[in-house]
Amino acid sequence: MKKLLSLLFVLMMMLPAAFAEEESAPLMEVHQMAVGYADAYYIRVGDIELVIDGGNPNPRWPKDDVVNYLRDVGATTLDACIMTHWHLDHCMNMNEVLEAFGDENTVTYGPSEQPVDTLTYEDRFGKIEIEIGPVIKGTYAQMKVDDVIQIGPLTITCVGPGTLKQDGRVNGDSLNFVLQYGERRILFTGDCTRTDDILAHEEICSQVDVLKFPHHGSEPYELKPNAMRVVAPTYVLIPSTFNNHKVFNYFKDHEVPVIRENVLTQREGHIVIVTDGGDLLEARTQQNPADYAPKAE
Repeated sequence: MKKLLSLLFVLMMMLPAAFAEEESAPLMEVHQMAVGYADAYYIRVGDIELVIDGGNPNPRWPKDDVVNYLRDVGATTLDACIMTHWHLDHCMNMNEVLEAFGDENTVTYGPSEQPVDTLTYEDRFGKIEIEIGPVIKGTYAQMKVDDVIQIGPLTITCVGPGTLKQDGRVNGDSLNFVLQYGERRILFTGDCTRTDDILAHEEICSQVDVLKFPHHGSEPYELKPNAMRVVAPTYVLIPSTFNNHKVFNYFKDHEVPVIRENVLTQREGHIVIVTDGGDLLEARTQQNPADYAPKAE
C-alpha cells in the first residue's frame, strides 16, 4: 500500500510539469526591418526561419542592410524565402540573402513560374540592369492562390492573386498570404490587395492579428474599404517612414476600429511582433536585432 501511495505521489508531482511543457510554446518573432521604403521581414519560431521579401529602396545604395540585420539577429539557415513580386524594393537582395543563409533545402517562393533574370532601374543618373534570378541556393517554386504550405508549426495560405497580369512584375501581381501560428494570423500583402481575393477567402482573412499594409502606405491606398472591413486588424505594419496618421485616419473614416498606436511605421525603428500563438501578442518598437540573437550555451 505504501509503495502504491508513493507511486501516486510521484505521478501527481510530475503532472504539473507535464502540463507546463504541453502548454508552453516557442515564441514566434516577426521582424519588420527598418530599411527605408522597402519590404524586408524575418520570421523565426524555434528553429524555423523565413524571410519575406528583402528589397532596397534605391538600387544605387549598398545592398547589405538586410543581410547585416539577419546576421545581427542570429539567423542561421532559412527554411524558405517568399518574394511577393518582382520589384527591386521587394526582391533586390534575394540572392544575397540566399548566399548568406540559404542551403540546398531552402525553398524560395514567388508569384511566377520562374524568377525574373534582371530588372531595369532608371533615374537621373541613367539606366542600370540589376540581376535577380535564378536562385543560387536551394529550389524555386511558384506560389499560387489556394496553396497551403506547411513549414514546421507555420501554415501559409495563399489568398491571391487569383490571376497574374504581368508575371509578377506589377504591384497587382503581389502575393497575398496568411501566415498562421497557433491561433494568430498575419496577412502579408506585397504592394497590392485585391478586394475580390479577400472576399473569396473571407474566413481566413477576417479580423487578422497583424496586417502588413500594402504598398508602403502610399496613396492611393491599395487596400480598399470593403477588404479593409473584412481584415480589421489589431496591428498594422507599414514598411516606410511615413507618419502613421493618414493610414490611421483611413481606417477610422471607414469605421474600422484600429488603435492609432498600433499602426506602426519605420519611424518606430525596427519592429518585432512577438506571439506564442495563443494569448500573448505584442508589438515591440525601436528594437535592437542583436537582442534577439540566440545566446550561446
